[in-house]
Amino acid sequence: MPEILPNHVPSPRTPLVWDGTRYRAVRGHTDGTVQVRGEDQLISYAGALRVATTGVISGAGGYLATASPGAGLIWKVTNIAARDGTTATTQHAYAVFQAATLYWFDEIIQAFGVNAASIYQNELWLDPGDVVRVYFTGGLAGDNIEITMTGHIMTLEV
Repeated sequence: MPEILPNHVPSPRTPLVWDGTRYRAVRGHTDGTVQVRGEDQLISYAGALRVATTGVISGAGGYLATASPGAGLIWKVTNIAARDGTTATTQHAYAVFQAATLYWFDEIIQAFGVNAASIYQNELWLDPGDVVRVYFTGGLAGDNIEITMTGHIMTLEV
């Protein structure tokens, strides 16, 4: 006969679910609703994501990198705005930098005046350690750069 988890006999009113190997007692929340493994990932909302990163460009035609999600968090980025506050630029190229590898996801080629923003709007998911880099063609060493990201913060399943 298959093993029943937990190790004690549950109440006769406890629903049991077959997982392919054994019967398991269905877990519930304190409000009486059923707890489903992974449910947190479907609609997790830990807070609003509003991250502004300012700094000096990495060099002529260089980049600025954003902050990264903390341990146990995922960032769902829905909007990124990037601007060079010092020099007019001609292209903003967007990439995720993860484990020493660049993953390009957008390139906007047009004339951007001083402090004019390029806007990326789509879903972008960042894991702990990931950063967004924006490269500024036409940017000069010493330029002041700003990148803002909005979206929402999710928690990882425990």
